[in-house]
Amino acid sequence: MDDYTGDILFTYNKDLDALRQLWDEAFDDPEEFSDYYFSDVCKNNKILSAYIADRLVGMIHLNPYNMLVNGQEKKSYYVVGVAVTLDMREKGIMKAMMKKVSEDAKHEGVDFLFLMPALEDYYNNLGYKKIYSTKSMDFTITEPEDFERDVSDCYASLMLCTEHIDGLDEETMESVADIINEKLELNYNVYCKRDKAYLLNMIEEHKCQCGNVCMVTEHMMSECEDESEDMDLIGLFSYDLYDDTMYVERFESFVDNSMALMISVLKLANELSCSRCIITVSAGDVDGYEHILEGIELDITEEKGIMAQILIGDEEKYLDIMIDNTFIDEIV
Repeated sequence: MDDYTGDILFTYNKDLDALRQLWDEAFDDPEEFSDYYFSDVCKNNKILSAYIADRLVGMIHLNPYNMLVNGQEKKSYYVVGVAVTLDMREKGIMKAMMKKVSEDAKHEGVDFLFLMPALEDYYNNLGYKKIYSTKSMDFTITEPEDFERDVSDCYASLMLCTEHIDGLDEETMESVADIINEKLELNYNVYCKRDKAYLLNMIEEHKCQCGNVCMVTEHMMSECEDESEDMDLIGLFSYDLYDDTMYVERFESFVDNSMALMISVLKLANELSCSRCIITVSAGDVDGYEHILEGIELDITEEKGIMAQILIGDEEKYLDIMIDNTFIDEIV
């Protein structure tokens, strides 16, 4: 491997055309998502670019997130868009870029970086450690009539309500974000802080892929007839639609309600005439689904999860806080 001797710099006046060309070359994303990313997300992130002469040959995107770590708010970056042009790979460009990303973030006072690894061994060698494991649950509807009856019966018996959050007013959306933070704090040491802007960005990301974001509440009849029903937020999920398949990449269940949230997802998939539903979940949310409903087949596989690089302080102490106590859903 040759040592890279070109220029590496953060580009604030971004050459979006060249970056988009490299993105399309490196990643198999739907055009609608890439359009959204380069029109909306890029304006808020930092981009590290590698050049040879005036030619862009590599990039790393750093998307900022406010994280809560044991109740303390800390800035971090989600590392995405890691790419080198096909003809310049295996020349040390990416290693040099990743080193500079870490050095600059540490100088900025960032405690840790996180990413979804394409190759876990590669990032292990760069000092990243696995902190959050995920699995993919692939539901295929094999008997539509049985499935429709079963999922509707389960949904009704649990007294669930599924609502798209894009119809909420701003005050209610901020309230929902606060509730989500409270729920996550009960179960995790580390997670991305929710607010109205976070939820609005989530909605836009999924709408460009024919999807949306839903919250699921459980209705409990009050013991007093004069009082209204009590409602408890049991979870949130977002989805994209392609052909007859629903892809759920954010599955946030609260207080051991993953089964009820799963029922809600599958009911919506059924209503949208999907014959397949693929859900990325925390590895801890997969138990007990082998025979969840009649009329479906279920295949569970390991997913990429999330890795983090600790930049300051006692790395082992920080990892003890994060490993198995972190929740980071599919974000951009």
